[in-house]
Amino acid sequence: MTHAFISDMKCRRNLSVMQSRFFGRKAGKMGKHLQNLDELAHRKAKENSQQQSRHSSDPESSSSLEEITVAEDENETVFDHGGGSDDEASISLPLASDVKARMMKVVIATEESFKSIRGSEPSPELFDSVQVKAYGAFAPLNSVAQVVITSPTLATISCFDPDNAPSVRDAIRDMQGMNFNPRIEEGAVIVPIPRVSAETRKATVKQLGKVAENTKQRIRRIRRAALDMVKKVKDGKVEGISEDDAFRTGKEIDAVTEECTKILNDVVQQKQDSIMSV
Repeated sequence: MTHAFISDMKCRRNLSVMQSRFFGRKAGKMGKHLQNLDELAHRKAKENSQQQSRHSSDPESSSSLEEITVAEDENETVFDHGGGSDDEASISLPLASDVKARMMKVVIATEESFKSIRGSEPSPELFDSVQVKAYGAFAPLNSVAQVVITSPTLATISCFDPDNAPSVRDAIRDMQGMNFNPRIEEGAVIVPIPRVSAETRKATVKQLGKVAENTKQRIRRIRRAALDMVKKVKDGKVEGISEDDAFRTGKEIDAVTEECTKILNDVVQQKQDSIMSV
């Protein structure tokens, strides 16, 4: 028995004596009530301990879901005004092809950010973001090794130079939010991949929805910046450009916006289906 436990038992005996001395016949009932409360507290403590034990043994619960971020370009909504002048007379209509290129750049960046997110089954793309320190500099994993998914719960990473295996192992181990525990066997890095729980997959799908909404907002901002230039032409503030050209350009911008939004929706839906498929 620990010292704290013995002290606790002594306190309980002293309390019992005091109850008998000060409460008389009611002491028995009060003692019984305190005993029931004590048993209830012990049951609660035991349940909490079991829950904590289960939580600590779950490899997915040891860290929160990694936040998915997509880098933004502050110039994506800045259009050339036809010579760099602030004079409205120098404004030119934006090209629909330029608007589409900017929107697709955002969509592609979002799609790239999804590669490091596991689907229902792991794929080599899961390791695309890993940077390995080799020969005194950092390099992408695929430039120093080949990743092969040997089973749904195991990846084998074969290093082109076996001397790089420790660096590859450390880089895999340090992947955020993955909790991988890689080991080296005969110059290759073996990575056990735990199954992803349904709860975690649902949380990931929900987060992908938020990323998609942020990407749509960026697409809308690009559209709005382009249409602002079109509006100035429509309002007759720009010389040398007909209103017909402005209306046509506005429709083209709306069309590429709809097209890029549909592509984004397909990308997100495909990834969400991959995550939730059994």
